[in-house]
Amino acid sequence: MILGKITLVVFFIALVLAFFFLTVKSKKHNKVRNRLMGFFLLSVLLHISVFYYSRYFVMPLFLEQIRDQLVLLFPPLLYLYLLSSLYLDFKLVKKHLAHLIPFILVLFLFVPRFFVVPETDKIAFYQSFHSHMEAKIYAAVVIISTTIYLLLMIRELENYKRVLDRDYSPKRSQNYKWLKQVTILLTLLFVFSFLRTLANFSGHMDSIDLARIVHTLLLLIFIIWLVLKHLYSPEISNPLDTKHLLDNDSNLIYYPNPIHGNTVKANNGIESEIVRLKQHLEKHKPFLSPSLTMKDLADDLQMQPHELSLLINRHLGKHFFDFINEYRIKMAITILENPERRSTHISEIIYEVGFNSKSSFNTAFKKITGTTPTDYRKSKIN
Repeated sequence: MILGKITLVVFFIALVLAFFFLTVKSKKHNKVRNRLMGFFLLSVLLHISVFYYSRYFVMPLFLEQIRDQLVLLFPPLLYLYLLSSLYLDFKLVKKHLAHLIPFILVLFLFVPRFFVVPETDKIAFYQSFHSHMEAKIYAAVVIISTTIYLLLMIRELENYKRVLDRDYSPKRSQNYKWLKQVTILLTLLFVFSFLRTLANFSGHMDSIDLARIVHTLLLLIFIIWLVLKHLYSPEISNPLDTKHLLDNDSNLIYYPNPIHGNTVKANNGIESEIVRLKQHLEKHKPFLSPSLTMKDLADDLQMQPHELSLLINRHLGKHFFDFINEYRIKMAITILENPERRSTHISEIIYEVGFNSKSSFNTAFKKITGTTPTDYRKSKIN
């Protein structure tokens, strides 16, 4: 009774949200992301609907088996959703159909002793489902495939974080943080799903019912949290453009446009490009803008972002924001050493030189000078 009521709540919430995500008008990139979320919610509501409708009517057994196997679509849909949230130019292409392989293989697994046998044999098979080898193989496929997808998601997130740290401002890390939260929650759901699977094979109905209730509640909480984050914090989705990645980023799983280090500007006139970059920074001081990005600076220099990234990372041996912060700290030092600016509070200098937080300023200052701004000013005054 309780399970049926909880399932009904989850069903209608997921149904409304799935309809919204599948029909809402949005930008091209967000459209793919929204559709993936919509299909995930649709597969969830179809999968759990049995806990409610089974009290009122009996579904044909072959449809019941297909419905049950929808759980194999959860990990790939969420994985593709993750990729669409990480990469601006992510597209669904034919190769992504490979994610259906576990689902199709399990369907074929049940063909000989379930799908092609008479109805009476189907009923007998279903009544003793968990005692059959096919059921054990099916459970193993679910566990293995889910584990693989979770590991892929974790790996992709860590590689994404590495690129963020190298080329982008700390504000871009919001996307990483919330997607990491999603992955952690998915891992917890997976662990509980594994325990629920063990309960199914135990044959103890009380344990099975309790596991189903708790699992459905956790699923409800996860869906509500995920959708609220998606709707109320659209700024957290700040995907990367893979055109800006370097050839040493090829360990990213989604990497459709590898850029190799043999571009004209990378190999010819490197020194002149470095001089031009430094002269631009000294003369125009674009680093004074806290929102400066690699793309902004590349546009100023009439370069491709990946060329600028290549120049700074490979030929100067620095991360983009470490490089930019050097100019900010250099200007801060000039102010701190200026006798006429002794009355200027350090908190004013922070924003004047292009930082947007005290912590990032102090960290960068100590990294470059080996001391704090306050101690540095005192040493110069004395």
